[in-house]
Amino acid sequence: MPNEKIKDYIKKYIPLANFIADILGPTSEVVLNDVTDLDHAVVYIKNPTITNRKIGDPASNFVLKIMKDGIDDKTNYIANYSGKSKLHPHIRASTFFIRKQKKVVGMLCININQEPLEKLNEQIDTFRKMFEVNTTPIGDYESKTDVEPASQQKTISENFNNSVTSLAKNAVKKKEQELNITANYFQQEQKIELINELYEEGYFLLKDSIRVIAEYLDSSVPTIYRYLNKVKNSH
Repeated sequence: MPNEKIKDYIKKYIPLANFIADILGPTSEVVLNDVTDLDHAVVYIKNPTITNRKIGDPASNFVLKIMKDGIDDKTNYIANYSGKSKLHPHIRASTFFIRKQKKVVGMLCININQEPLEKLNEQIDTFRKMFEVNTTPIGDYESKTDVEPASQQKTISENFNNSVTSLAKNAVKKKEQELNITANYFQQEQKIELINELYEEGYFLLKDSIRVIAEYLDSSVPTIYRYLNKVKNSH
């Protein structure tokens, strides 16, 4: 096929090139290459500020290598490889192969300047470091009245709940997972164990705490009072 007809065939992709360029914005360049005329490969270019090329310029080294090495018939495109120009050292490039009668005659290339994104990441990282304070679990907690050895002290992490109900629900769920049974199968000893854990965490300082946990354990309020007194006497 004569070279001019090939160029006309490739130019049919200009609307698509414009469409892609408008979607990606001004930091992205879209180029149509005629690989049957490698000395004047660039047929069309939108947003040329990325590589600063112009219509009639020769093919890039990537295009030359592809044409030298050949391309598999099943390969329709190569996406997201690195590139660079004199103006922009960090470019993300992708190429779609334009075929005519199964032969590659052109390439639609997209070059995206990664620098704005990299600079934004740097700014975000700088901002994060300005205000970031490393947090750790509240470890080796020791109450004022408790002088347990460090080996017996418990590690505490803070859990944020918005009601006495959610505190009780989370505690019961945790115990269910630990015992691998549902709360309605808890034995008296297991219920007392849960009451002890809640007592140590200060749960019973909350209003209605006894009534709420009694409901979750399917026990009466007097029964929970009895369990709680037993726990208190053991401390």
